Amino acid sequence: MQIQHPNLLIILTDQLAPGFLGASGSAVARTPNLDRLAADGVLFRRAYVPVPQCSPSRASMFTGQYPHQHGLLVIGKDDPPLGRLRNRSILPETVPSLGLAFKAAGYRMGYCGPWHMGGDETPHHGWTDFWRTNRYWKRGTDFYERYLEELGLAATFHEDHRTFGFRAALETGVPPSGATRIPAQHARTAWAVQQAIDFIDDRDERPWTFCLSIKDPHPPVISPGDFSTLIDPADVELPVSLADDLHDKPDALRRSLNHRWVRNMTEPDWRRLIAHYHGLVAHVDTEVGRLLDHLEAAGLSEDTVVIFTSDHGENMGSHRMVAKGPSMYEESLGVPFIVRQAGRIDGGRVHDDLFSTIDFVRTCGVLCGVDVRAGEGLDFSATLTDGEPGPRRHVFAEFYTLGETRDDFMFVKSVRGDRWKLNLWLYDRSELYDLEVDPHEMTNLIDSVAQADVRADLAGRILAWVRQTDDPLTPVVERAALRVSS
Repeated sequence: MQIQHPNLLIILTDQLAPGFLGASGSAVARTPNLDRLAADGVLFRRAYVPVPQCSPSRASMFTGQYPHQHGLLVIGKDDPPLGRLRNRSILPETVPSLGLAFKAAGYRMGYCGPWHMGGDETPHHGWTDFWRTNRYWKRGTDFYERYLEELGLAATFHEDHRTFGFRAALETGVPPSGATRIPAQHARTAWAVQQAIDFIDDRDERPWTFCLSIKDPHPPVISPGDFSTLIDPADVELPVSLADDLHDKPDALRRSLNHRWVRNMTEPDWRRLIAHYHGLVAHVDTEVGRLLDHLEAAGLSEDTVVIFTSDHGENMGSHRMVAKGPSMYEESLGVPFIVRQAGRIDGGRVHDDLFSTIDFVRTCGVLCGVDVRAGEGLDFSATLTDGEPGPRRHVFAEFYTLGETRDDFMFVKSVRGDRWKLNLWLYDRSELYDLEVDPHEMTNLIDSVAQADVRADLAGRILAWVRQTDDPLTPVVERAALRVSS
């Protein structure tokens, strides 16, 4: 018999594209543990984030609110970039969240790894029983850096990140990647997994929620031990859209760092980078496997809902870019999403239902019997436990890059249905894709006369969404929607 309030283990990676798991169809991926998790649980093949950037995406995941609602629009300082649209650097405690709801329900709460929603130094939003964050703080040292200092490895860690950082890529147009000199057992993902194990072992009578926030495989792409040579670059699957010259796409994409970082890359360069990324994902898989084995050995599999996902995707060569937004392509917006609870969720199911991580907090609340204020999120618990069709017919997303003038604003509102996707750029050329015949989003149909009705329908859906959610940019969206509909 299932307990009323099961434990909740959230495994949240950073910048992991769904196509880099064996369970998602990759013939190159070395992810046996994540593939096993998918085989024992439910895999959503069409899971998306509401914004392809770390801080706002995480805030949306834990609140069920879109960025224009919770206010974390970009990574940065508090800023008034455009009228009533203001960026927050910290998620306020006044915003209802999963952590606050589960803490109020009597759960023991633990968090390790990047928080990335401001105020990393001290626990908040209910995660107050166990707090071990790391995020390259500009002042002071974090928990992981202290661990490295005790081992005499802190200088090595920082030297690796200087060597393989993207600053060099801006100068050369070729991002460096390779092997770290940090031993695998002391790498940041191994350290984070050990924090999770320590938390799980220190049990009391309360149910618990633990968020294992893993910084990998976010660049710089540097893998420990033998993982950097695990994948032969010759075996790498190059993205079909690597050939995209972006000629019919928004000018912002050509101006973005995502494109400038890789402007000089040759095919061997791409193969090397993608192979190293696969190796880093394999390292994550190995450490997640260690945690799942520990959970099984502790007899907690049936009492624990396990969710594996990422805060956003990674282009890794798609459309000849790296990283994530401002691109709103499938590789940037899409994330892996796996849910498992032995004895309650029938394993081996793959769902093509559209799912947004906006739906995360409400679904977790229902699965765990916790009353949460879940913003705009929908409940997918019946899809998970009974195989019922998902309740969502469209996913919405947005992106903001702030500059000094309006010409620097990279503002996008996006909607995706079963077949069509509209990326409504508020100050640039918009995009329309037929994902049924053009799954790699190579041909922009925004000017197609034959698709006028499709454009108008999708623009209308975006308008209804921003009005319903009280978006401060609604008047700007209305003008952009009129342009693509006329």
